[in-house]
Amino acid sequence: MLVVQAFTLLPGADHGPSELAAATGLHITVVYRILQSGIATSIFLRVPPGRYRLGPGAAQVGMQAMAATLDAGVARPALEHLSRTVDGFALLWVLSPYGGPRKAYGTSAPGRYDFESLGLSVTDLIEVSHSLRVGASGRAIAAHLPPFLLSSILEQPLPAGAGPGTARTPAEFAASLDEIREAGYAVAREEVPGWSAVAAPVMWGDSVYGAVSVLKPSSLMSGDLALPVAATVATAERLNLLASGGTDPRSLAG
Repeated sequence: MLVVQAFTLLPGADHGPSELAAATGLHITVVYRILQSGIATSIFLRVPPGRYRLGPGAAQVGMQAMAATLDAGVARPALEHLSRTVDGFALLWVLSPYGGPRKAYGTSAPGRYDFESLGLSVTDLIEVSHSLRVGASGRAIAAHLPPFLLSSILEQPLPAGAGPGTARTPAEFAASLDEIREAGYAVAREEVPGWSAVAAPVMWGDSVYGAVSVLKPSSLMSGDLALPVAATVATAERLNLLASGGTDPRSLAG
């Protein structure tokens, strides 16, 4: 398990036994035996010359774990409560690794809004919705990713539909992530044109699973964000508990 974890923490995809031994504190011969045993089950793949990467067996384990973590039907009552509390469009976004780190739609409680309300073309909606460079939810997720994944996010171009409030430079983006880690939530003003949002990360142990966000037209989002911030963070905390196998029936009932 230590060797698998090292692959998720070290920069790059391919690593040699000596590099993995240094990262895990295990003797190189132990690491080598673990790698060889994992090849048989496709947990690891051998990549010439003398290097290894995580294989399809590891991906299958990860997908199975993610699929059993937070069912949309379980999460939706919490989002409905958030939507009613803030009178906004509440969404759960899930971290997706495909094609580089991005977010995927989990489930939502739209309230009186829907995706058409955002006023984006289909292309812009898809690009903006999936990018971690844009929006409070994207930055709430990005703030909790390993450093080597952050660099790949910065290499992704900004979607054409990104609004004027989007952090345009790597320095601005990085500074916003520091603020999010400190505060525990993210705020977006006009990152989707005409809309403002608050988001908080949903954690699965020490790993980021996704983010909860609530959007409202900027003209209706008060300058005092105390209520949307408190409600969004509380919703994320409830989903953290559910992702970890706990239950919170009282807080999810309303």
